[in-house]
Amino acid sequence: MKYFIDFEATQFSGEIISIGCVDENGREFYSLVKPANPGEMTEFIVNLTGIRPEALAGAPSADRVFADFLDWLAQNEAVEFFCYGDSDAYFLKRTLPHVNSFRAQLGLSVIHTALTDYSAVIKKLFALKHSIALKKVVSYYRGESVEQNHNSLADALLLKEIYEQSQAQPAPEVSPFPEYQKGADLPKIQKRVIAVSGGMRKEFSSFGKAADWVMSEYMNMGDIVTDKTKSKVCSRIINAAEKEKRYCGYSWQITGALKNGEKKRG
Repeated sequence: MKYFIDFEATQFSGEIISIGCVDENGREFYSLVKPANPGEMTEFIVNLTGIRPEALAGAPSADRVFADFLDWLAQNEAVEFFCYGDSDAYFLKRTLPHVNSFRAQLGLSVIHTALTDYSAVIKKLFALKHSIALKKVVSYYRGESVEQNHNSLADALLLKEIYEQSQAQPAPEVSPFPEYQKGADLPKIQKRVIAVSGGMRKEFSSFGKAADWVMSEYMNMGDIVTDKTKSKVCSRIINAAEKEKRYCGYSWQITGALKNGEKKRG
């Protein structure tokens, strides 16, 4: 049995706060999940998902939710889980230490051991150099612009739609996403990393400089910075830009700057 799954989670600890899943026959499972550390909820996650702390305060615990989820799964059948992006596997790992029920631990483990990142399949199908946002792929298959509200069940349903369409149709001869395609004949220009939130706009000449700013302004790390931490922040900035998600309250863009020696007009 194939299942299409998505999670929403706290911003820094990565604890799951909602699960949405739909199986190949259309059966649905959705629940909010009360995190072990409710104080981890940030304004960014509230605005992104619409999930408010007071709703989580009355939500069932991860022990209850994932035990119920295990009962919901089709019994005596091999299972395959599909997610979109590498964040969901990370959220599972970050939630497991907070679970005490054996059945809930088993539910989390069943998902994790049978989980496939379908964004990698899409990337290969369209011969893309970078991963592409879920809504862009859905928009391509529907032939119209699609918005994403970051509800875990809604995203799971979009993933199911992508899976079915991509399995039924051959890859197009001409990529609908040339800007993501491998070997694209693009000019070699410098890059700018841009963070935008409301009327605020920050520009950086490299991912490293953007990561330095994020860590100093939003992560309260003081002078304790490791290469590993900085690398993770860079990866999250790139992921946010590619998937058109917000990170630390900002929308991120990676764009070409003026070529060396070219004067700015105006």
